[in-house]
Amino acid sequence: LDDDSIAVPAGACGPRLQAWLKELARDRLTAASDRYAVALGRKYDRITLRDTRSRWGSCTSDGRLMFSWRLIMAPPRVLNYVAAHEVAHLREMNHSPAFWALVERIHGPYAEPRAWLRREGETLHRYRF
Repeated sequence: LDDDSIAVPAGACGPRLQAWLKELARDRLTAASDRYAVALGRKYDRITLRDTRSRWGSCTSDGRLMFSWRLIMAPPRVLNYVAAHEVAHLREMNHSPAFWALVERIHGPYAEPRAWLRREGETLHRYRF
């Protein structure tokens, strides 16, 4: 694994690669969510990974966070932004100006990773395992 590629042996490695990517996604999303939850002073209940096409993450009113495991294939700044976005919903269950101010407070400037996701996010679904 390096910044822009993953080397895998030839053969039937798709399911193993997908399992490894999901494990890596869980580790990195948990670390990011923990960091932002501490900054927010809130706790979440648990993290679930899915393979959704319509959303990169969600947060329930009882504190469950859901993320697309495919975020692991995005630049780290994008994964971190999505984690901050969902953790901010632990306090603000909306997309009001107060919510976006909270995202900025715990994450910092978010316009660039948000724009990357809107512009390039669909490319994360081009890989089939």
